[in-house]
Amino acid sequence: MKRLTSQHVLALFAIVSLIILEGCRKDIDMPVAPDLNQLYATAIDDAMITENIERIDTLWPISNANSRLQWKTVHGKQYVLMATFMRFPSSYPEGDSITTTWGDAWLFIPQQMKMRIGGSFKADSDTLLRICQLLGLPPVNSRTNTHIAEMWVPADSLQRPAGNPAINTTAANEVLISGASPSYTSWFNNYIIYAYYHTLTSATDFHYPWTRLGYTFDWAPTAHEVGLSEYVLRANTGCWVNKTRTASGYFKE
Repeated sequence: MKRLTSQHVLALFAIVSLIILEGCRKDIDMPVAPDLNQLYATAIDDAMITENIERIDTLWPISNANSRLQWKTVHGKQYVLMATFMRFPSSYPEGDSITTTWGDAWLFIPQQMKMRIGGSFKADSDTLLRICQLLGLPPVNSRTNTHIAEMWVPADSLQRPAGNPAINTTAANEVLISGASPSYTSWFNNYIIYAYYHTLTSATDFHYPWTRLGYTFDWAPTAHEVGLSEYVLRANTGCWVNKTRTASGYFKE
């Protein structure tokens, strides 16, 4: 029977040590997937309290001076091209007129969305998740929106969901302005309760990271909170559907 010499023992110890160290290094290098629910919950807490650095002056205004917008005259009235993320495509028949009888519609500018994330998708990208993050919506669930519809909407029926509802400015404050109309004041205060405090009644009922600053809260782990300029189209507004696409299909055109 062969006996181990001191040199053999040292060599064996060195090999075992390298194996252990390599295993530890691999454990350390393993990326930890972020908890989406925790990221979203943190975003809500963050949005409730505004810090000075979160106030921006780069909101996209809805005005003729903004060359990045598309306009169309319908029956002598100016309409601007906007888009909404939704899950009822049959309610947005392409090329037809609709009336938003179901309530307010939250909108974004198509060009801004495509500029922001249009070039980032790959074959294996989770398109729905990234859109939800960018628009400040909950992680993907059974009630997640699935389609994007572009619509020509009357600009005078839009408001900015912020302290100042004016849509032609590049900045907004989270505090309601003193000259706000009674109807907007009621809407603003009620939405604060809904976004942050309403009683959740099911697994698909959520609070929302509403910034009140005129932009969506982008809660992606590598993002910096400022999402897209956002607008609300008042209920019972007539508009024209430009096109309706699946979320993934929208970015392939």
